[in-house]
Amino acid sequence: MPTFVFLCSTDNREFVKFDVADPPLQISFPLDGDTFTMKFWLFGCPSFTVEVSCVQEVTDVGRLADVLTHTIAGLYDSVGLSAGRALSVKLEGYSVVGSKSFAKFTLGLPAFEDAIRSAGLSLHDWVGICVSSPPLRAGLRDVRLAMQTPGEAAAHCFRAIERIRQSFSTSPGDRKETWNRLRTALNISRSWLDTYTAHATAVRHGELVELPLAERNKCFAQAATVIIRFAAYLKAGKTSLEDSAFPLLS
Repeated sequence: MPTFVFLCSTDNREFVKFDVADPPLQISFPLDGDTFTMKFWLFGCPSFTVEVSCVQEVTDVGRLADVLTHTIAGLYDSVGLSAGRALSVKLEGYSVVGSKSFAKFTLGLPAFEDAIRSAGLSLHDWVGICVSSPPLRAGLRDVRLAMQTPGEAAAHCFRAIERIRQSFSTSPGDRKETWNRLRTALNISRSWLDTYTAHATAVRHGELVELPLAERNKCFAQAATVIIRFAAYLKAGKTSLEDSAFPLLS
């Protein structure tokens, strides 16, 4: 029976108080025709472990980690709601019982320092423009939420794009025109962004959508591209970006 031990951590300043009548706390969930059992020790501490066991061999530990992340987050959200507090938790890494190695987890989020520089923005430009622009601040907040909640990444990233689109509105009900203005200003057509709109729409309508890491990173890349180009547009005094420096994305 394969058994994994996942290391978890929280940035909560106080211990989460949750009495378990018969420790450890145990939760079972189905995945790919198998039943997984999780056992929590020292739940609520700044650092704790979760033991996960199943019957079949696990071929995709990343997917298991995704499900585990959502399950643990649900546990913390349920306790947090009862206490009126926003609690957070994340996976740091895992080991397989019987092995001598520990694998550190990363969400594999892409970095955009080079893209910002390629857009003609120094770090000083970038930070200054973002801090002074409400649409950029709101868009970056959405991207941060996407980073913190992988299962909602598509919805948050698309909302970040919508923040920028809204900045091109001049009157109520001009949604179609705002997309056209965004295209003209940033050289980005709506069709280039529609590749994951279905994911975002599904999440916004309450569907449970699992995005592979590659698709999740694509969401971040598209949202970041719109945000970075908008910052360059603002730096240029709201002048449409040149094709030579910012080729049309369609």
